[in-house]
Amino acid sequence: MARIDDLLRLVADPHLRQELTLAVEQLRDQRKFGLVFEEHIPEFMPARGIALRPGGLAARRGDSTDHAWRVVAVDGDVASLADLIDGTPEQMPVSDLVALRRFGEPMYPTLERVDRVNRGGDRPYHTVIDAENYHALELLLYAYEGQVDVIYADPPYNTGARDWKYNNHYVDINDDWRHSKWLSMMERRLQLAKRLLKPDGVLIITIDENEAHHLGMLLEQEHLFKAARRQMVTICINPSGSSGEGLSRVEEYALFCFLGDREPVSGPDDMLNAEGASAVVQWESLLRRGNAWYRAIRKNLCYPVLLDQNDDHRIVGVGTPFPDGMAEDARPLIVDGYEAAWPVRNDGRLGIWRVDGRRLMVLAEQGYAYVSSRDDTRGTWTIRYLMKGTVDGIAAGAIRVTGRGPFGQVLMETSASRRTIPKTMWHRGRHTAGGAGGTQMLSAILGRRDAFPYPKSLYAVRDCLNIAVGDRPDALVLDYFAGSGTTFQATCLLNAEDGGTRRCLLVTNNEVDAQRAAILMRRGVFPGDPEYERHGIFQSVTHPRCKFAVTGQRDDGVALEGAYLGGQELADGFDENVEFQSLRYLDPDELAYRRDLRAILPVLWLCAGGYGDYQALDACQPCVVGEDVRFAVLTDEAAFPSLLSALRDRPDITHVFLVTDSEEAFREMRADLPRQMHTSMLFRDYLRNFRVNSGRSG
Repeated sequence: MARIDDLLRLVADPHLRQELTLAVEQLRDQRKFGLVFEEHIPEFMPARGIALRPGGLAARRGDSTDHAWRVVAVDGDVASLADLIDGTPEQMPVSDLVALRRFGEPMYPTLERVDRVNRGGDRPYHTVIDAENYHALELLLYAYEGQVDVIYADPPYNTGARDWKYNNHYVDINDDWRHSKWLSMMERRLQLAKRLLKPDGVLIITIDENEAHHLGMLLEQEHLFKAARRQMVTICINPSGSSGEGLSRVEEYALFCFLGDREPVSGPDDMLNAEGASAVVQWESLLRRGNAWYRAIRKNLCYPVLLDQNDDHRIVGVGTPFPDGMAEDARPLIVDGYEAAWPVRNDGRLGIWRVDGRRLMVLAEQGYAYVSSRDDTRGTWTIRYLMKGTVDGIAAGAIRVTGRGPFGQVLMETSASRRTIPKTMWHRGRHTAGGAGGTQMLSAILGRRDAFPYPKSLYAVRDCLNIAVGDRPDALVLDYFAGSGTTFQATCLLNAEDGGTRRCLLVTNNEVDAQRAAILMRRGVFPGDPEYERHGIFQSVTHPRCKFAVTGQRDDGVALEGAYLGGQELADGFDENVEFQSLRYLDPDELAYRRDLRAILPVLWLCAGGYGDYQALDACQPCVVGEDVRFAVLTDEAAFPSLLSALRDRPDITHVFLVTDSEEAFREMRADLPRQMHTSMLFRDYLRNFRVNSGRSG
């Protein structure tokens, strides 16, 4: 119906247009509404990066994709076109055009590195992808079908405020089809999401009143999540209430879908009653982490901690700060007859402690600081302590001290031992979107206000994830409406709290908000131009937020200010690895002919869990086996014995990709590989499976 409305506007004869409009209105009046909605399919989708070819389709940059042209010829920098409706000829510079693909045409994606941060040693990499999320979900199906533990999705709320696009148009309050367009957009993505989830995975979708009931009905569809246990949680995110007509709105909703026999994870907080809240017990490293915290920043915090030389190596005192003029590698290892623990960083240079010597001695006497282990790599000792939030919890009685451990540290018991299932109404100050975990948190990280409208509270997302995967420390987390990147930071925070190695996959586009986009295009700056793209969500918000949250500082070296609720300072960052990537498209004919392995290495790396650095691989070798990646590629069948030999020494390799044109040769080689090995035939499987935008998601 919506497409018919669009076509009616193109009818030149006013009388005919009026008659057709009347007939359509009569048809419309006969329709009934249950979950009946127009299954809109975008006619065309922009494919930036794809070259224009005769016979293909194109649109002018910045124009609606509704106005399409057939490419007749390309002569250097000029394209000859014909209007797709009436055949009107036109010539335009190639630089002013973008290639189009009809929805349903195959497209073949890969990933391209934008940036990466390594602070987690040999841990796997989180992955943050700049892409239209439908395309990215199809790509992720190749890598992770049936492997995702939890999907957290925060889609556009469809308030009518021009905050999302459909078919390259902003959808606003005047669009009569905005609800059915939203449902169409969600349905296709939920079909893919269902295939990505484990049989006992969890889907979480946050939404407000504009689409909450429509979404609930959509999830009940047989081909989606009818078989799941579905529950709606009401979260108070704005206790002061929103301004406007009618009742003052204070809440949003989280729809939980538990698949299979999955149950919500219990915890110390029921999210509603006051007695449900409890402090968090967390021993932190006394060494201040973060790229900026070297001795020169706070010289008085670079002092030796004196340890007795008995087996427990208890803290007995502190020495004077490291003197100026002395070489760092000449630091004394014995001070006043005691072994000295210095704040030595991973690179061997002196850093700083997180508290001064006087405060440390008070903590040590109370059992709130102790020596946990020897770190031979750094040539010093690891000292742990309780931060202010935990100490305050002890003082308030929320945490009970039950005794002392073997190193003099206090042993504690919290209300966490009395675990409970969270309720379906949450009222916690930490969930306020404009508070310390939401707008204020994002401003503290990016160093500017108004960078992103209505960011989620970090702690609301953290609590959602904890209910889904709090008992799965190695869970795979996906957010394909990533926005500002809160889900990534929440995953890192959850890992820091319990020592987990959960890995997060984020997908967001680089959309520019409607007002700024209009200003830029009036200036002749269009999508694809660097000046335009730098204002997009990925480049201006998601990428820097995730990067700065891990490093603890911004690109200019300024340390982040503030602390998380548990007491950990933002400047400490996280011991995590993260790679930032952009989705681009490949020419399948060129790929099949040239066998360009390097072009798809990032995808193979993703399939194998995101370990190591794929760019260090030599893709020209007949047998490609990297030192730290978890996959191998055979590019020449004659080198198969070498592959088998290499795999015997690499039990950590999980995926093998065999480049061959022979189905029989592939079967024979696969039979000789370990059974637990994931084996794929390149480039056949790539070309068969990566059919982005092909409409095969059902």
